[in-house]
Amino acid sequence: MVRKNKIIIILISIIVIVGAFLIFYNIQNKSSQPPTISISEEEWDFGKVKEDERPVHIFTIKNTGREELVISRVRSSCGCAATMLSTDNIQPGKSSELKVTFNPTGYNGLVKKDIHIESNDPQSPKAKITVIIDVEPIPSPQASLSNSQWDLGLVSQGDLSTFIFTIENKGELDLIIDKIDISEYIQYDTEIPLNILPGEKQEVTFTYDSSQHELGEVRESVRIYCNDPRRKAFSLRVNGYITEKPAPTVSISPVGISFNLTTDSESETIGKFALANSGEEGIKITSIKTSADYLIPLVSEFELNSEEKENLQVILLKDKIPDEIQEGEIKEYLYLTIAIPIVIKR
Repeated sequence: MVRKNKIIIILISIIVIVGAFLIFYNIQNKSSQPPTISISEEEWDFGKVKEDERPVHIFTIKNTGREELVISRVRSSCGCAATMLSTDNIQPGKSSELKVTFNPTGYNGLVKKDIHIESNDPQSPKAKITVIIDVEPIPSPQASLSNSQWDLGLVSQGDLSTFIFTIENKGELDLIIDKIDISEYIQYDTEIPLNILPGEKQEVTFTYDSSQHELGEVRESVRIYCNDPRRKAFSLRVNGYITEKPAPTVSISPVGISFNLTTDSESETIGKFALANSGEEGIKITSIKTSADYLIPLVSEFELNSEEKENLQVILLKDKIPDEIQEGEIKEYLYLTIAIPIVIKR
């Protein structure tokens, strides 16, 4: 009986040891099989696609491990490849669908883009999918611009500044400029809509009128709209600085002249004044007179442009001088009337 009990105890002990071993083995085996990411295709070729198409492909992401697979991030190397994942958490043996939609607008020819997938797979925490597409552009107009900025520099208030802007059509269809938005200070010389044939250029002249702009910095833009499918609108930035307009400055040299009746033997003697305009605007002298009829200016009026000099000659007629002033010294005067504009606006 005692022997029989010993055998039973030994058998029970063996069963307990074997059971513990099996449990430990299963735990060890399970922990040695973490989440594992498996992707249906590592590369996908969409083939030839027209520029206005939006091809779609669905990748299958499967968890072949024994623990939950967590997709922490899906990132495309370009905004042209949009991604959508059906679920971030994938149980063992289950799958998730990754939808990839490609936008080929603006591309031409063969294009390759990568999609990066980050997960808790210890063996492959960062997986990668490559998508390939061959884009066939559809015929369309294509606007090419000569410049995107118009620098006025320093402009005196009231001045006009012009800028020639060139638009070229590098596409296969007619380019139509159908709208130009400008500020109240800017004008252009072109009728809208403007049609530009393929391969041709068109110049547009913009004029900036600073007369009504307040002094200081200029920050504005010209917005141009067209039928280019890749670029429906573009801007011409306008920068500069408006300064106060300098007043016209007239200088006269010498400030006076002298005639000597004794030494000057001719019946007529000529005196000369030099007038100079050092301002930025032209001035007009509308009347030139003297205080005596024996002093005769050779011109009665003239215009003097900016930075320009002009000689004004005055003739003394000796035989016209009254006898009572033949001796001694007298003073006569030259009178200049200068026209200064006054602008009145409503």
